[in-house]
Amino acid sequence: MKKLKLYFIIFILFVSYTSKSQNNFCIKGVVKDSVSGYALPSVEVIADSLGFTTKTDKHGIFIIPVLENKIYPVHFCTQGYKTKLCRLKPGCSDTVVISISPAIVEMGEVIITATRFASNIKETPVLTQIISSKELSLAGTTQIATALSNTLPWLDFYNEGSGMTFSMQGIGSKYTLFLIDGERMAGENHDNIDYNRLSTSNIERIEIVKGASSTLYGSNAIGGVVNLITKTPVKPFEINIYNRCSKYSELESGANFGFHQKYFSSFTDISRESSNGYDLTPETPDLHTVEPYRIYNVFQKFNYNVTSKLSFNINGSYYSREQFNVSAIPTHPLFRDYTGGFTTNYKVNNHLDFTATYHTDRYDSYDILEKLDNQKRSIYYDLQHTGRITGKYFHTYNSVIEKQSIITGVEIFYDKMFSERIQDSTRKMNNYNLFILDEVKINKHFSAIGGVRYDNYSSVGGSFSPKVSLMYSEGEFNYRATYGYGFRVPGIKEKYYDFDLGFIAVKGNNSLKPEYSKYASFSIEYNHKKNNASANIYFNRVDDMIHDVLLANTTNKYTYINLNKVNVSGVDILQHFYISKNWSVNGGYSFTYAYDMLKKEELSGVSKNSGIAGIEYSWKLGNYKGIFSFNWKIYGKKTFENYDAATYSYYTDLYPAYSLWRTTLAQYFYNNSIELCLGITNIFGYRNNTDLINIDPGRRFFCMINISIDKFTEQIKTKNKKNNYEN
Repeated sequence: MKKLKLYFIIFILFVSYTSKSQNNFCIKGVVKDSVSGYALPSVEVIADSLGFTTKTDKHGIFIIPVLENKIYPVHFCTQGYKTKLCRLKPGCSDTVVISISPAIVEMGEVIITATRFASNIKETPVLTQIISSKELSLAGTTQIATALSNTLPWLDFYNEGSGMTFSMQGIGSKYTLFLIDGERMAGENHDNIDYNRLSTSNIERIEIVKGASSTLYGSNAIGGVVNLITKTPVKPFEINIYNRCSKYSELESGANFGFHQKYFSSFTDISRESSNGYDLTPETPDLHTVEPYRIYNVFQKFNYNVTSKLSFNINGSYYSREQFNVSAIPTHPLFRDYTGGFTTNYKVNNHLDFTATYHTDRYDSYDILEKLDNQKRSIYYDLQHTGRITGKYFHTYNSVIEKQSIITGVEIFYDKMFSERIQDSTRKMNNYNLFILDEVKINKHFSAIGGVRYDNYSSVGGSFSPKVSLMYSEGEFNYRATYGYGFRVPGIKEKYYDFDLGFIAVKGNNSLKPEYSKYASFSIEYNHKKNNASANIYFNRVDDMIHDVLLANTTNKYTYINLNKVNVSGVDILQHFYISKNWSVNGGYSFTYAYDMLKKEELSGVSKNSGIAGIEYSWKLGNYKGIFSFNWKIYGKKTFENYDAATYSYYTDLYPAYSLWRTTLAQYFYNNSIELCLGITNIFGYRNNTDLINIDPGRRFFCMINISIDKFTEQIKTKNKKNNYEN
């Protein structure tokens, strides 16, 4: 009996010791962003040697139970951050802090524009430029046009008589597609969309594919595609409020908030922008360069994962811009836009999934009749509907081909336009198309993409658009080559315009043919942890380019014909060099040569040379971080061909080169919870009161503040959690 009691006591002591040991044998920690310092939820924590996987909780905390007191290798990985391997030792009384670094955009970002399915940018044969949300934030503005123009040397936004327009690689705005989440935008206004609709507040990143992209995106994708990818919340709760103010009572303010649960997420963005306007031509006091205006934007997106295989996305937006006249004219314009759409995705298995999409966009223009109780008179609208079904096939092989991805689909596009200036006031246009794209990765060095698209427009008939891209990788170098076709169908206005204002008249041409292009490019890309550089050489031949000409025996009546043949060639260079941990410099240069084959002269309105340069210094002191940047962009001289109604002859105007300089100081407080950005635009106060292509009013100081409430509360909770563990 005594022996039994002794064995029992020994057993109790052993169990107690084992239980105590096991309680001590665990790895406990918190995962943080190495830059901002805030905790990261939903980070995958993988201990391969234990066969154990978990995720950090909403406070960034993880616990790994272990049986032995030894060192364990643990991987930490999540989207947008570099995977980190740590060798951790158990100790339940201690909380280890794991800092993971954001992935460099140029090295590992996932893109969708080039192929319509998620691809790693460094593995995609189609050269794609990405502008991240960080770069947009450092631009110190919520206006997409300004942010793009300041970031890329080959993208040039400027003013003309009908408003803002742009060119990319020497090709005008009507040859480049602006998309939001891969969908077209309504609201053609002299070959331009309303760029005021575009705000950085709800944009996660911008993807730019240069050159002919009609294989995937159809008409207008001759010069390239600019795709704005909207934000999707990844945290359980997030909310930001922001405000920007500058001279001329420029005020931009708004808020966005979102949440992400297990199966459901929502993102909402609301913004308001206003200005009192300004005038660069005091000799005409009744006409302001920029009239006073007020803009409202609302954006909403829902995502619902019904199961691991079935998901839905619903989105919609509202936009309103009212422009007020300073003169005695008793009317002023109002512009509104409504969008809505849904996407459903069904994943059959790991190799095959299907997606169905519907999107609609209506853009309206009104005259507000001030003397009639501000009644609205509709003068224009553009209504678009797009339906698409795509199938995607992915497969990994253990033979000659390493990996293959195929996307194929059918699309229906409907466009209806109302205007007092087109025949019968209302016109419609339909398009039915199908496309297929095949991406093959032969091995770690070589990959290729080939595809073709067939469009059948009700206004002009059928058109084929093939494209092929090749890429060879060796070490830190990527070599890409592309050859593709692009096309643009004549717009409704070009075919059916019919108005006469006395001093000018325009008559459309129902016999217009599509414009076609052949695009070829070769690029070299170098990716290094301290040096990212790329150079792209391209050639774009556009045939049957539509041009406005005087009607026979008239002096002020125009029509459109397929007239020009244009060759555009050039080189684009980008460079980002990290001098040290704190210092970095960037630069870019674009040379463009556009030649009109018919007139035997350089194409009107194209700048040969443009460039950007900048320097950035960042530092961190405890919970405070600062980034100082100084940037410069030069716009080369342009020549424009104008018509003199008095002498019935054409003449050439030369618009001089100019440069704009800006500086920003971005400060982040309490681990990135509060961002305060101070800056100066147009530091040297350049103004041009004659040609008004550049309508910048001169030097302006601005202040922009962004408060991330969720990050602020996360820091408090993480700090309290850590104190509890320490106690």
